[in-house]
Amino acid sequence: MLTFPARVPLPSLLNIDTTFLPVGQMRQITRVTVPDGPRITAEVALGTGHWVYGQHFPGDPIFPGSLMIEAAGQLVALWAWAQGHRGRPRLVRTSATFHHPVTPPSARLELRAEVRGKRHLQFGTVELYADAAHVATVEVVLAVLAAI
Repeated sequence: MLTFPARVPLPSLLNIDTTFLPVGQMRQITRVTVPDGPRITAEVALGTGHWVYGQHFPGDPIFPGSLMIEAAGQLVALWAWAQGHRGRPRLVRTSATFHHPVTPPSARLELRAEVRGKRHLQFGTVELYADAAHVATVEVVLAVLAAI
């Protein structure tokens, strides 16, 4: 298994606190590392102290696939935000393939997405990596609904 030295996290390249992401434990994205045209890359900070490990299969903890799907949706929503879309983001459809479990020794998830938009719909393919291992692929269709 590859290990990475501890590092000081760099700031997000998008101010995620001013976007339409959820707050508290439901916010999965920690920081955006690459907003570049149709590509966007971000991280989810994990580590052994992450809140989910104490609750998800205690004694045999893994990071839930549902939260990987949520993180992928949030990343596509951030891409839409960066493209100027404002409103209420809603996942319309997702599909996921899981390749490898994510366990407490993993320090972070890296999400790499290719996204394209058509009016209020955003279509993304998000690849997730933990400690350089490809752990999941998530296909996302996200709609940004008009604000009420």
